[in-house]
Order: sequence, then structure tokens, then C-alpha cells
Amino acid sequence: MSAPLILACDTTQGACSVAAYRGGVLAEELTPMRKGHAEALIPMMERVMADAKLTMRDIDRLAVTHGPGTFTGTRVGLSAMRGLALALDKPLKAYGSLHVMALAAAHDGPVLVGVDARRDIFYAQGFDASRTPFGAAQALAGDAALALIGEDGFGVLGSGAPLLRDLAAAQGAGVSVLDAPDWPQAAHLAALAAADADWDNPPVPSPLYLRPPDATLPNPAKFPERAK
Repeated sequence: MSAPLILACDTTQGACSVAAYRGGVLAEELTPMRKGHAEALIPMMERVMADAKLTMRDIDRLAVTHGPGTFTGTRVGLSAMRGLALALDKPLKAYGSLHVMALAAAHDGPVLVGVDARRDIFYAQGFDASRTPFGAAQALAGDAALALIGEDGFGVLGSGAPLLRDLAAAQGAGVSVLDAPDWPQAAHLAALAAADADWDNPPVPSPLYLRPPDATLPNPAKFPERAK
């Protein structure tokens, strides 16, 4: 029996990424973007499947990242893949965006993925040399994020990596910023999904939000006409 064909996508952060995978990457596409994921995702899927000389009906499994990341981006990927799973009647499974990012790190030791979530908070998760997570992703201050590894000489990646490196240096610790993208890559997501043997009745994916959105409701005192 041939390996299952997996279509994977990520829209959680500063890129839109899609990959078709069967025993290896058949086709992939990634475009850095801060917004516009919703408009870009479906055409990107269609191009990737065309490049792989396959159709959507050939898909066996679907994989998506569910966060942490931006609120809008996370919802875009989940909504699109839920709809595709329903239309094709194929299983869909979600994976953590920080775990997928860690797989891109070319480093022999442990790594810390730190995404700058602003207001001195990082979406952070530590991984050992085999990229097995030490624990779940968390929203942490810099000191707490660095403590996830608990040893010197580890590598850090993600949009918060330079800030975490400087913080570690101020504490006398040696931390290197790794040469890896600041966003998940669908090719690594697909490889993670392919190595996962547990595809029997996966739960319906839900977004992983580690903090409330920054947006707030308008003050009725400033806009009394909107309160009517």
C-alpha cells in the first residue's frame, strides 16, 4: 500500500504555506504575508496540487496548524481545512505551529521557539534535540520563556529570537539565534503528520489561543450614537 497523500497548510503567522506530501514533498509553495491569507490560501492549494499532478480527490489526509499565532490567520487555515475535510470526507488533524517551526531548526541540541506576541510576551515552547516538546506552548515573559530549556547553549528561533538572545546575554547565558524562518512551513507540517500513526477519528480541530485578542470594543461614551 502506498503512503497516504497529505495536503498541509499553515496561515498562523507571517506567511501562507501549502505542501502536498507522499513519502516526501511532492510540491509546495510559501509566500510571506502579513495579511491576505484568506484570499491566497485556496488558489495556493490549487497550484500546489496542479504542480504535483494530482487533484483534490486524490488527498487521503489533511493537516493544519492551529496556533498559536495571529487570531485572523489561525482562523483562516482552520476554516478552509475544515471545509475541505467535510467536502472530501477525509480526516483532518491539527498540530501546534511552534512544533512545526522547531522542525526547521538545524541545531544538534535543544531549541526554544519564541514568537513575539508583543507587550513583552512570547509564545514559547521548548524542544529537545529530537524536537520532542518539553511541554505545551505557553504565553510567557522573556525570563520564563528562557527557563523552559534550563540549560546553556541552546538555540532560539522565531520572531522573538533576537529579543530572547539579548535577554539571555544580559543574564550571562550563551544562546544562539538559529537560521530558520519566523513562521511554520507546510512541508515540515506534512512530514510531522506523515510520522503520526494516530489518525483514527481525530478530534475536530480548534484554535489554540494563548491570550485574548488585542482588539477592544469601542467606548460608548465616545460614540453615543453607536450605543443606540
